[in-house]
Amino acid sequence: MGLTFFSFGNAVQGSTFLTADGAEEFHITVRTSEGADFSYEMDELHESYENALRALGLSADTQAFSRFFLGDIVNQKELLVRSRAFETARQGAVSAIQQCPISGGSVSLYAYHVRKEGLPFPKEIVSPDMEGWRNGALVRGRAYSLFWVANLAGSGIFDSCAQATEVFGTFNTLLTERGMTLYDNAVRTWVYVRDIDNHYRGMVEARKSFFLEHGLTSKTKYISSTGIEGSAREMNALVQLDAIAIGGLRAEQFVRMEAHDHLSPTIRYGVTFERGMRLRFGDRSHLYISGTASVDRNGRTLYASDVRRQTRRALENVRALLTPHGADLADLAYVVAYLRSFKDGKRVMEVVETELPPQVPCLFVIGAVCRPAWLVEFEGVGIIPDDTNYPPFL
Repeated sequence: MGLTFFSFGNAVQGSTFLTADGAEEFHITVRTSEGADFSYEMDELHESYENALRALGLSADTQAFSRFFLGDIVNQKELLVRSRAFETARQGAVSAIQQCPISGGSVSLYAYHVRKEGLPFPKEIVSPDMEGWRNGALVRGRAYSLFWVANLAGSGIFDSCAQATEVFGTFNTLLTERGMTLYDNAVRTWVYVRDIDNHYRGMVEARKSFFLEHGLTSKTKYISSTGIEGSAREMNALVQLDAIAIGGLRAEQFVRMEAHDHLSPTIRYGVTFERGMRLRFGDRSHLYISGTASVDRNGRTLYASDVRRQTRRALENVRALLTPHGADLADLAYVVAYLRSFKDGKRVMEVVETELPPQVPCLFVIGAVCRPAWLVEFEGVGIIPDDTNYPPFL
């Protein structure tokens, strides 16, 4: 019961959370070996992933979402979509983004599976375009429906503000078609921006206007999010969106995660997302930690040019968000670390080894943070037992 961790060799790490009444959740990370060509890496990834699924009693039917982190999406995309690993992943929502893994090969995988009493939930695969690259998966539970969308890449004019308006609009349409709204049901987003130093501001302004239109303000609430550098498959796409929404939620189940002694509200420097969001269910709470960097209570960057100290401070900030909710770093089901430079990989990993419990799965990828002085950022999701009058998860 509760959160437990597993590993299979050096390739696979993960966690699972189970209670007597609710769904069983699995967060799985898979790495590949360095030095092989991409086709071999994809075969290796597929074998490691399938072996882990068999050992855990899972199948493609239990898959809800997965994301491939790639070193060179333009040159790897065709081999990716023809791979056996991608075929498995397409049984749920599947994302692909250029954020090169720091260690191992040029592809890593994060996958999320869910089941109840050993059986998969009913599921609908969503394809907003003819090709099916922009996609989603709706997992239908007894009390809630879990809706993932992926690869909502911008198109049209080469402008991040216009493309962000487009992708958030597409997300909102997909929600409306399923009886959900951005305000009532959207839980978390990942906004990937190509050349973030030049195109982040346009996305920020579009998101701010879109949220205001839909009632998301600093006085109501925003959404947990990561805004990070990442390149989509399409060369002209400046913005790509992945997101989670949950149908059946009540307003009271959302609890803002704040740590004002460590972190300022994001609106202080003009951006509109929550530092974290707790979702309370009858048997557990999900703790969605947004992208968190080395920032102080006034929104200022700490320890410029010192990646080790930035890493410690970023993880200290994550801990500060978790602590008021009775959680700690050991309650994180998985973590993603985004680095601006490959050259900082070893230094960041050395600090993480001392600060993050070793059983917590952590993927290290290249992704420049929205402020150039931030050299590293962390995100993740924690899961802790809870006891409320709301229905158990799914």
